[in-house]
Amino acid sequence: DDVMAEALANANAKVKLGERLRPVLEEEKYVAPFADKRNTSPAQTPNWTPESLDEYGRQMGKAQDWARKAKMGRFVSDPYETMDLSASFRAYFLSVMFLFAFAFGRSTPTLLGDFLHMSDTTSLPQALQAPALVLTLASIGSSVVCGALFASDLNRSKWVWGMKGLIGGPLAISQIRGLDKLVTYAEQEEDDKQQRQQASQ
Repeated sequence: DDVMAEALANANAKVKLGERLRPVLEEEKYVAPFADKRNTSPAQTPNWTPESLDEYGRQMGKAQDWARKAKMGRFVSDPYETMDLSASFRAYFLSVMFLFAFAFGRSTPTLLGDFLHMSDTTSLPQALQAPALVLTLASIGSSVVCGALFASDLNRSKWVWGMKGLIGGPLAISQIRGLDKLVTYAEQEEDDKQQRQQASQ
């Protein structure tokens, strides 16, 4: 009896101290992977309140209004405002470059004499120098006219049309003269609104 009473007293003392009454089993020592990690990520569902929902709605409205105003101030996208050159532009540029290289190239007499077996190797290049020079100056002038004059008046990119004028020459001038003035999204929206009003009347 004394032994059992002493064992019971020791057991009660261990319980009060928070100690285990039996040894830990090996199965109980196993810890699943990541089971001891704390979840530090933010809550997936925040504690929304009516006030926080109203504030969130106001912020979203301001962001959408700012994005719309920024878009309205930009010019309407136009396929002619890219460096996507047409076949005629490319053909003109290659023709002018070939003519200039043939007329002023140092190897042209060698080409005419050794490969084409021509006796007079200077007359043809000299005859082509004037047209080649005229076309080259025309390309430079077209670049200035398109970039500095027409592009500014039509609200178009000076750099794009300057390069198009240099490559396409008079073809670029003809193309830009046939284009309308580039407008912003706000101006386009106002024009569409006026057209709808006129159509309804």
